[in-house]
Amino acid sequence: MLNTPNLFAEAERTDANTPRPTSAFADAQKPHLEATLPALLELIEQPDRLPSALAILNHSYASPLAAMARQRLREHPEIAALVAERYWGHWPSVAELAAMPTGSLGQAFGALLQQEGLTLIPRPEGLDQLADDDQYLQLRTRACHDLWHLITGFPTTLPGEVALNGFGARQLRQPGPVLLLAADLLSRAHLSDTTPDLADAVSFGLQLGGVCAPVLAQRWEEGWERPLSEWRDRLGISEELRLSPFAVSPTVD
Repeated sequence: MLNTPNLFAEAERTDANTPRPTSAFADAQKPHLEATLPALLELIEQPDRLPSALAILNHSYASPLAAMARQRLREHPEIAALVAERYWGHWPSVAELAAMPTGSLGQAFGALLQQEGLTLIPRPEGLDQLADDDQYLQLRTRACHDLWHLITGFPTTLPGEVALNGFGARQLRQPGPVLLLAADLLSRAHLSDTTPDLADAVSFGLQLGGVCAPVLAQRWEEGWERPLSEWRDRLGISEELRLSPFAVSPTVD
């Protein structure tokens, strides 16, 4: 047997006697990340606890790291164009969406909302006068969350939400979804297994996010009657969805 030193014990002895280095970058992130800790622990215990997930997203969104991520998003020409005009097209009612041609984005989305008992987020008041680009991006992201479930074929189950966290972490670069992923994966230490496994959901979400065209750049409102399958082709994810651990149908997923 090799005489391998106990690296963890050695690290503990070193840490006890050596001041931990710091930096301006770390100091700037620290209060925001520390603020997420209580909610992060709650989410590890109960990964389907929505208030904890929202608290993590809200605390992390105010961090300098999140601002850096949003700056990178705004460097994408199509996203920059939406931000500049505060784009928010027409969202029909749930009933109007569900009545659109079978297989269309609108019909599938309306059916999903009806099936899950969900409602649409209304157009924010004063959107045209909104001075903060980052606030617009936050509003747009939250309004499109359920639509992204449909596009990706990720259900609103725990594994489906976890997969969308992975997708969002890859696409948006925000620290919030990454912290949610950490809680999701840590919860596997004590929870019963899910189908699919949360680790598989994370893996596929990250993979799909890397293949897909930027969802935040899409003008969904201009293609409600376009087939959902055509939207997926345009986003470049149709072939990848064949490998999904979730069953993906051409209409309601």
